[in-house]
Amino acid sequence: MKIRIAITVALFATGCSDHLKGQRRPEVGIAVAPVSIKGNGLGNAGPVQPVSGGVNTLGVTVPTARASIGRIENALEKRAPASTGNFARAIAQVRTNLPRVSNPKEASGFDQVQLLSYAACSDLTRGTNPLMQSVYGIQPGSSIANNEAALIAAGRRILDQNAAGLASQGPAATQVTTVLTNLVQAQAASGSNTSTMAFMAVCIAATTAGATLLGI
Repeated sequence: MKIRIAITVALFATGCSDHLKGQRRPEVGIAVAPVSIKGNGLGNAGPVQPVSGGVNTLGVTVPTARASIGRIENALEKRAPASTGNFARAIAQVRTNLPRVSNPKEASGFDQVQLLSYAACSDLTRGTNPLMQSVYGIQPGSSIANNEAALIAAGRRILDQNAAGLASQGPAATQVTTVLTNLVQAQAASGSNTSTMAFMAVCIAATTAGATLLGI
């Protein structure tokens, strides 16, 4: 909070100095006519050089193909690399359909990100001692109810990777936990679902959410 206040004060002071440059300092209670800041306009609003190149007047960027793949890798802590397994095979199939530009008005292909998340998450369930067990503490042979706490923790941990820890410590942490709890309990409500299936649901949801966050 102190850092945010300091930054706000610094920006306010800088803006004021540009507006008042060359003018008599106003007295208290006297309105000052607005003065445009030199060089400020729609042409330089937002990132001047977004991922796709060119000017972006919207001030918001979306992750392109490489960024989306990298975010999925980050979400799963590089344990499902894009170079191997189902993740690599899925990328080979859908790479050309992934977002190619960062302009939110033109970008398309986010539905493919969920498919890539599915592939990457499935790589964590393979083998006799899968990573969903050794890394996230989810016992494949146990019930979803018994694994509920571990499944919720796994979802927070995955989303934290692309949200700077805000999933578990930010102002919306309670809501994140509620959403994950509801998701896990919905999986448990179906008697035919296994803990592996519940992990896939949590992993896909958290990974997709992190991989499609908008940038500024």
